[in-house]
Amino acid sequence: MDITQQSTMPGDIWNPDWNDPFVPTVEPNDAFAELVSAVHEVQEAFTRARPAATDCAALATELRAVAAKLKMFEVGEDDQLAGHRWDLAGRGQVLAPPLHIEEVTATTAKGRVTVGRFHSGRYAMNGGVTPLIFDEIMARLANSAGRPWARTASLDVDYRAPAPLDVELRVQAQFLRQDGRKRYMRGTMHHGDVLVAEADGLWVELKPEQTRNISERDTP
Repeated sequence: MDITQQSTMPGDIWNPDWNDPFVPTVEPNDAFAELVSAVHEVQEAFTRARPAATDCAALATELRAVAAKLKMFEVGEDDQLAGHRWDLAGRGQVLAPPLHIEEVTATTAKGRVTVGRFHSGRYAMNGGVTPLIFDEIMARLANSAGRPWARTASLDVDYRAPAPLDVELRVQAQFLRQDGRKRYMRGTMHHGDVLVAEADGLWVELKPEQTRNISERDTP
């Protein structure tokens, strides 16, 4: 089933939930998307900068003031916008590079990503960033097409060539098969015709008791 042409808007973007429609992303056109873009700009600018000590102190004060303002809007994880904006590249989170989803079927997904110096590991993409990108596209595919929620059980990445910065990388995921609660996935990353990394992953469908929020502290 090809769902590439379906709407990418998951309903009310200001009241998101955990239901990922997993369809191609759209160009940002709202205030929260602008905020996400601004945070990415700060990350990249911070990485590239070499400020003097006096400037560091002043900038730290300004950034803490911004953090204080954001804390005024704090909500629980179920209600936050970051990570739940399924229509945006990167879902509105700022940990991994924004992954643009371009094509989706029930068993395949394709996307593109460009990595800057914030995610550099000395002149090329940091090796720890590659699994983040694979986990994003492979996990979303594993949990799409009406399949019950599953978590990453293993993700094995083989690095074939350095992944350059500031150029477009192509990422693909494939749903290989399901064996009981186990879902086997495959991923590849290319720079042009060069294979820079490939991955094999296992996702395991959760039991009902495993879907609770394990980060919540038990109340006495």
